[in-house]
Amino acid sequence: MSPIRDIVVLCNNRMAFPAIQTLHSFGRLHTIGVPIENEEVKAFCSVFAANVGVNIIWFEKAKLIPQIKEILKINHLKYIFTMTFPWKVPDKIIDQNPNLFYNFHYGLLPEMRGADPVFESIRSQKSETGISVHAIEKEIDKGKIILKKTLPIHADLTHGMLCTHLSYLASYILPELFAQLQLNDKGLSQDETLAKYYKKPIITDVSIQWEKQDSKSIQALVNACNPWNKGAYTQWNGLNIRFLEVSQTQETSGNTKAPGTVLEINENKGLIIQCYDNTQLRINTIYTNEGFMSGHKLLAFGLKNGEQFDSII
Repeated sequence: MSPIRDIVVLCNNRMAFPAIQTLHSFGRLHTIGVPIENEEVKAFCSVFAANVGVNIIWFEKAKLIPQIKEILKINHLKYIFTMTFPWKVPDKIIDQNPNLFYNFHYGLLPEMRGADPVFESIRSQKSETGISVHAIEKEIDKGKIILKKTLPIHADLTHGMLCTHLSYLASYILPELFAQLQLNDKGLSQDETLAKYYKKPIITDVSIQWEKQDSKSIQALVNACNPWNKGAYTQWNGLNIRFLEVSQTQETSGNTKAPGTVLEINENKGLIIQCYDNTQLRINTIYTNEGFMSGHKLLAFGLKNGEQFDSII
């Protein structure tokens, strides 16, 4: 007897792709739902759906309720999984359809609630992150946790790299998740004393604060901003610059220069900058409006030893 296509995935990010492919390989994927304005995800999902013969729906926020109601008419519908879906499922629909909606949260709950737990986990130098699959309830990210899996965070992982690791983790845990759901596991309530909610990063969150951040903190911020923000912001001589890849160095320790000061800039040693607490960073890759380039290429802009980078706000 062949499996029944009984699962719908609502997604808005490439992180859902491995799980979508795995669900299809299980013979259980019925429909993919994608916001109509997300061209990158639409491109993948439209080709994939056409090749494997699953349904696809282009969601519009103004039509969210009637479109979800159409999905609810699917014969033998078992679960609706949301994976980075940007819009909240209406409370009334949740109440009328218990044990149907589950969200894949790409962070550990309840400590990492919010829009981008990957960014915050890296920026905060957490030792681990993971995926929390929880029942969708009225309040965002507060439903009972059905399954949680952790993943270590290494100091050199970028936002993009960690997203890829988490996307594959989501596909690997599907059999265990199905086993839990088959047992009618209602999940565990979240400990509200541990809960933290982080809003979507704004300019202050992605800007280097030279007077406060040591080299390790800046490296974490840079990694958290790579590639989605093209790096972490700083400024020199009125020029907005984003650091995209950096590494810690102790080659010039023992000096008394102010944080943000250029200690070295040449082709051999690269661009080395003093940070808070007498730490130093080598700036490997930067982004400006002129393009992506090695840090020492700022020589062509007139940057010299002893000059100062500033926080943009």
